[in-house]
Amino acid sequence: MREFDVVVVGSGAAGMTAALRAAATGASVLVLEKAPQFGGTTSVSGGGIWIPDSPQARAAGVKDSRAVARQYVLDVIGPTAEPDLIDAYLDAGPEMVEWLERHSAVHFLLSLPSSDWYPQVAGAADHGRLLAPQEFDGKKLGVHFADLKPAREEFNAPGGFMIDLFDLPYLAQMPSARSIIHFGKLAARFGADKVRRYPRGTRLTMGNALAARLLRSALDAGVVMEKGAAVDQLVVKDGRVTGVRVGAEQIGARMGVLLASGGFSASEQLRKAYIPFAEQHVSILPYENTGDGMNMGLDAGAALGGENIVNAVWAVVSKLTRPDGYVARYAHLIDMSKPGCIAVNARGERFGNEASVHFVEAMHADGAVPAHIIGDAAFVKKYGMGMVYPGGGGLKKLVAAGYVIEAPTLRALAAKIGVDADGLEKTVARMNRFAETGTDTEFGKGDTQIDIEIGDPKHKPNPCLGPVEKAPFYAIKIYPGDGSTTVGLKIDARCRVIGADGRAVSGLYAAGLDANSIWRGKSPAHGCNVGPAMVTGFIAGKAMVEELVPA
Repeated sequence: MREFDVVVVGSGAAGMTAALRAAATGASVLVLEKAPQFGGTTSVSGGGIWIPDSPQARAAGVKDSRAVARQYVLDVIGPTAEPDLIDAYLDAGPEMVEWLERHSAVHFLLSLPSSDWYPQVAGAADHGRLLAPQEFDGKKLGVHFADLKPAREEFNAPGGFMIDLFDLPYLAQMPSARSIIHFGKLAARFGADKVRRYPRGTRLTMGNALAARLLRSALDAGVVMEKGAAVDQLVVKDGRVTGVRVGAEQIGARMGVLLASGGFSASEQLRKAYIPFAEQHVSILPYENTGDGMNMGLDAGAALGGENIVNAVWAVVSKLTRPDGYVARYAHLIDMSKPGCIAVNARGERFGNEASVHFVEAMHADGAVPAHIIGDAAFVKKYGMGMVYPGGGGLKKLVAAGYVIEAPTLRALAAKIGVDADGLEKTVARMNRFAETGTDTEFGKGDTQIDIEIGDPKHKPNPCLGPVEKAPFYAIKIYPGDGSTTVGLKIDARCRVIGADGRAVSGLYAAGLDANSIWRGKSPAHGCNVGPAMVTGFIAGKAMVEELVPA
């Protein structure tokens, strides 16, 4: 029987951060990944982490404090908040970032300005708390480049040409000389990669860059990485978790097992139990996220973290089933904030602020499942729409595929998508008046800094409000989806899994989406998915090697 000091189930940010931290002490570490490639949910994410008072923020002169951030989080969550977990996160976050900077290939930069999600709550900040992973050269992975799960292709340019958040200001300035030079250099590099026959571009950004940096670091640290290895069961002896089973093989874990398998977005049974409108819900997470870690933990005597405020981190999603059966899924993180885009229900009426990070909640409340986003020819040409690229790239193919619906008039469009034509015409007329005045008196689109950050800064008087008036008109069907589940196993401040008896399950730890959300499902800002994954992984990796037999 093989035996390691630490066995980690899952190779996303939580699992690989834990593996790195444990391996740094000399512990032998095995990471088991169910999927055929490493990276998990992190590899298809934005990769940002929310870390108040980070070393990067301090170096940039950002004035923030742990105490202010702590109170902000507690006020956002309310009475169900667990202060000990919040404290552990705020303490370990900056420590983790600094430790990774010294001991690994993982490096973060201060992100572009990004507001916290609840600006009306005291202590919210509009910049300085979000960190973005530094881009990475995939060639540095060598033969292991093929072992890294690619980013979702529908979030990037054709052929795996990746765009970073730091490229967006250049994109907004097109066709300026500065922007043309910037993207020209990126295109030249991408072309060189194709000449060298790389399967995709080697310039990796966002979550894919973070996963690549973690994988490179884990390999350098001597962590044993095994893919296509689905853990079936935890091995429990005398009340202690002592290892795992992978098919017929039993693998021992002297110090402990960490569950970091990525939540349950792809489990039909668990979606029905926890997600509203489960039949229409479309997750953007990997199909391997079937709740394995949570279920194995429960079988070993663990308890769930209790009722959350929200059971997932919502995302507006559209989808297209391609001829080969692949379901392309697109998260509408940018286009709905732009001027000239509206979302309507079956009555042809708006029902929420399209720029809001909480828009899925409006879909749930209105019963607008599914709904449609609407734009005109000028909007699609300038900003793109869903999987249509800015400039209108791919529009004809996506119309032919039925993903985008096109019509010469609003009434004709309404008939094609099955919404009330009178309602749609009235809604568009009202929005066009809002565009002129710059004020959305119905839902306040563009009223807050967080809306404006994703709008068009050049568009006046409101970066998020524009007319819908130039034929032809376009619609895309949208669904409530998620970029993270939040229900998971109960943990303490050392990421030990807590049992139904209220005591730690000896030898068992959980991090990332296998642990219950430290925010109780109510994320305070961007970066509050990958952030907790890495921080809980860091805490767990340290704790596992510090105590052979947890108290």
